[in-house]
Amino acid sequence: MIINTVLIYFSIFLSGAILIFTNWRLKMAGLAVIQLIAFILILQIWPIALASVKLISGWMGIALMSATLASTREQRILKMKTSSKIFKLMLAAFSWIVIAASVERLNSWLPIPYTNLFIGLVFFICGIFYFSQEIEINGIAIGLLIFLSGFDVIYSSLEGSALVTGIYGLIIILVSIISSYLQGGLSEGGFS
Repeated sequence: MIINTVLIYFSIFLSGAILIFTNWRLKMAGLAVIQLIAFILILQIWPIALASVKLISGWMGIALMSATLASTREQRILKMKTSSKIFKLMLAAFSWIVIAASVERLNSWLPIPYTNLFIGLVFFICGIFYFSQEIEINGIAIGLLIFLSGFDVIYSSLEGSALVTGIYGLIIILVSIISSYLQGGLSEGGFS
């Protein structure tokens, strides 16, 4: 299918781009698109009601983290050196090569659609790389949300459970709340 091929290429591009974004708005937009891609993939297998829970909980968490980042008074401008960007892109390219080389063999173990496995692994590994290189709380939370999106695409292709969907939504929102609290955006009177 053409849409699956477009999703694979777009997820590869997005996983590389999100590693080198320095603006928090671009990071949140990339994370929102990752949630949308995961929704499209899960929608091919699950009913729209269950797939929508995952999309809505992901976007709620992104909105909460974005509100926290927008309300913090000190907006630090992060400059990333060119060598750091090249290193991150080379690391991502290496992971794409490993995924492309091993996805056929993994697909024989996991009887799920090829597109779901490929994109799930791309997001899974991108999330690991992202949160392993971050030092800020929100960066680590963004990496965890990318990681969980990849895991969710793979797991949802294997198992369809309303209870697991609810727990997944709760985990996404709790990660976002904890990130916002630790970042200092939540105070006694709400957002500061």
